[in-house]
Amino acid sequence: MGKQLLRPIRASRLSRELGLELFGVDREIRELCGVDALSAHALSFSRDRRPGAASSGTLFAAEPPDSEALTVLRSIKPRLEFIRAQHLLMASPGFVDDESPPDIHATARIGRGAVVENGVRIGEGTRIGSLAVIKSGTTIGKFCVVKSGAVIGESGFGPERDALNRPLMMIHFGGVRIGDHVEIGSLTTVCRGALGDTVVGSHVKIDDHCHISHNCRIGEGAMITACVEISGSVEIGKNAWLAPGCALIQKIFIGEDSFIGIGAVVTHSVPARSRVFGNPARPLPPAAM
Repeated sequence: MGKQLLRPIRASRLSRELGLELFGVDREIRELCGVDALSAHALSFSRDRRPGAASSGTLFAAEPPDSEALTVLRSIKPRLEFIRAQHLLMASPGFVDDESPPDIHATARIGRGAVVENGVRIGEGTRIGSLAVIKSGTTIGKFCVVKSGAVIGESGFGPERDALNRPLMMIHFGGVRIGDHVEIGSLTTVCRGALGDTVVGSHVKIDDHCHISHNCRIGEGAMITACVEISGSVEIGKNAWLAPGCALIQKIFIGEDSFIGIGAVVTHSVPARSRVFGNPARPLPPAAM
């Protein structure tokens, strides 16, 4: 399910207010979501010039639709127009927020000065350190440790430049899902997903001063050491090891059981059971292993 509007609007309203041409039925829009979750009354955007015929709902896209089931607001910059729409809709009619009290297991422990917002779920035996911040939309499993000063579920960094070259930030509506027996270090940030969730698998260990961007998926048992930066939509395989100070560009995959060396700058996907080092990161020669 996507981010629900407080009340429905019509696609023609966005067409008019954003100055875009509308193709297809003037649909009612009730929620915003990722393109993979698009449904009849949802709004999303597509980077493909011509969206697939199987889609249903309303999209910002570069070309008219191939299907009568799809309504398109035509733009050469679909992501920018989607962000503009987010800001318009935030002002009116607004979005539904989860106002349910945090669901904290009786055995969980919350440190002094920590903030746990509405809509948070914290499992059995989990410990939240002093001054940590757990934002709405975050689910933390059993027997986890979130150390002092960590921030989980804040919005990530997703700007798009408008016609005047000014950066306009995407509003992130997703959440964070954390498995069981996870440790998250002091002053580490784990950002919420843009439209889906950021996911941290069970038994993952994240050191102090790390940054996990929006939409990342961290596989079970991965080890992320101090000062690692992981950009948006990166997938880390099971049991991978990321050494101190390495940085990963967005939208790459790190295979399971891989080793990323200290200070490495990773700009391409890494196969399973690889060892890479340097800037840019390259496989270590067999003779050096």
